[in-house]
Amino acid sequence: MEGQLLSLLNASLPINYLKQLHALIVTNYATLAPILLKRLILQSFPDYARRVFDQIPQREQKFCYSYMISAYSKCNMTRETLDTFTLAHSKGAQNMCFSVPPVLKCCVLESAVELGKEVHSLVIRCGFDFSSYVQSSLIDFYAKSVDMGSARRIFDELEVKDPVCCNCLISGYSKSGQVLAARKLFDEMGGRTIASWNSMLSCYLHNGDYDEGLNVFREMLAEGFKFDETTLVTVLSTCAKVGNLEMGLRAKQLIDDNNLRLNVIVTTAILEMFVKCGAVDEARNEFDRMGNSRDVVAWSAMIAGYAQNGRPNEALDLFDKMESVGMEPNDVTVVSILSACAQLGSVEFGERIGSFVESRGFASNVQVTSALLDMYSKCGNIKKARQLFDNMNKKDIVTWNSMIRGSAFNGLAEDVIGLYEQMKTAGVKPDDVTFVGLFTACTHAGLVDLGLQFFRKMKLDYHMMPKIEHYACIVDLLCKSGRLDEAYELISNMDIQPNVVIWGTLLSASRTHSNLDLAEISAKKLLELEPENSGNYVLLANIYITMGKWQEASNMRSMMRNKSLQKTAAYSWIELENEVHKFLVGDKCHPLSSELCSIIDNLAMQSALFSHDLGTEMDI
Repeated sequence: MEGQLLSLLNASLPINYLKQLHALIVTNYATLAPILLKRLILQSFPDYARRVFDQIPQREQKFCYSYMISAYSKCNMTRETLDTFTLAHSKGAQNMCFSVPPVLKCCVLESAVELGKEVHSLVIRCGFDFSSYVQSSLIDFYAKSVDMGSARRIFDELEVKDPVCCNCLISGYSKSGQVLAARKLFDEMGGRTIASWNSMLSCYLHNGDYDEGLNVFREMLAEGFKFDETTLVTVLSTCAKVGNLEMGLRAKQLIDDNNLRLNVIVTTAILEMFVKCGAVDEARNEFDRMGNSRDVVAWSAMIAGYAQNGRPNEALDLFDKMESVGMEPNDVTVVSILSACAQLGSVEFGERIGSFVESRGFASNVQVTSALLDMYSKCGNIKKARQLFDNMNKKDIVTWNSMIRGSAFNGLAEDVIGLYEQMKTAGVKPDDVTFVGLFTACTHAGLVDLGLQFFRKMKLDYHMMPKIEHYACIVDLLCKSGRLDEAYELISNMDIQPNVVIWGTLLSASRTHSNLDLAEISAKKLLELEPENSGNYVLLANIYITMGKWQEASNMRSMMRNKSLQKTAAYSWIELENEVHKFLVGDKCHPLSSELCSIIDNLAMQSALFSHDLGTEMDI
């Protein structure tokens, strides 16, 4: 009978059968209790295993503590793992060497650094430090606790430095930002494994050295190392960061060629790579291909892709589909859809999404609230935005900036300056985004001297170097007040290269104020920066005509013809009944284009008749 019980205990059985075996063991075969305990642990029944353990005689329990520690660790019951280890030590339990790695792992998860150090002391006292299994777990513990000095000392004392220990140390260097130390160890180690390459790739990714990370991947392929899905997901994430579509496509091809679409994580990584590289349609193909396996991360990534690439209508359509299939959005989804509403400037959509966010409790998230403020502001509902802002208990710099920028966007200069003073009083330090809002407000209100004062404060009081957007704001501020010479002087002395926005601002103001010399300078600069933009040629040609330089104007027209450039057509848009309609000159794509043209013709005819009647009346 005992042999039959042993045979059954070596098989995977349903819990009901195990309970029946337990009854037999308790009544007749008590010596088999430890084996039953191991079976329950293997099948992940930790609570039941504990009941069996408690029934084992105390003298035999000493040999079973390691089983219980393993069970709790396997089920991620960290607190129970540590408590059981402490109890086992106090009871003089045997075979504790194999319990050290799971206990150290739980010390990391529970941030129990001091307990981990006590375990290390126990390892030394009991002579467990001969085991490479224990040593690698100690290195991993100290590395993940960002105590690289202790991790390195243990590593240096090892007679045989196997890849596992090296990988633990590389991961620790990565976490602590010591990229050069990680690379040095990686270059020196022998017998690299796929985990070694993945650790080095992740190190570069986590520390922002994306190009070097991709070089490691190229080196890996050149040396013929076999990669896995973790490798390629890391590469795809790196490509997404730098917008490297070419390498992203190569990684995708390797995934397809090696059948590595093992889970939704891989497919979502491909989708996000396409999104961040601007290949939104390719991302949508991946999204559609996922079918029923799409989770909230995939939905959020696709919605964010549309929002980030200036396609708000498609983001809103996809959000509607997400709701229709019963998929609950998360904070990332909500921030992205609010961004789409803000881009669209749709009051109706904005109110609908705003109500959704507030009714679902998302407004308690600071990031979501900041996005909601931004959306209300850009949709013109600044009163609602301010009400939401005033009712917030917690405000970070992003929230303050959202309210300042929204008020500036709506021309409320006094409110902006008041918010800035409140923010300082609350102990929140302004950043570069704050100053963009301040400069914008000063521009709308014509507060030139105050804007220039803020510009000086930014550099002198907060030691911030102006970025291109700050210079653009100040140039706009000076130009709108007619102080063109000061604007040109600022542009000429900028620490960074002026962009098309800055030269375009100066050009527009120069034409308005009839400063043809500055207008010509600005237009020529635009032509250098954007040689394929037809509008720049047209602008410069018109400036030459105004100055009476007919030959130069003709040369501009000839250059346009030689480059086969045509004027870029502009479009208008209007929102009607929760739908945004776009209109382009000569475009017949709109389903009601014939009716629209007919109405416009009638309006033009009525306008002409009215003008004729008015003229006749005036003659009389």
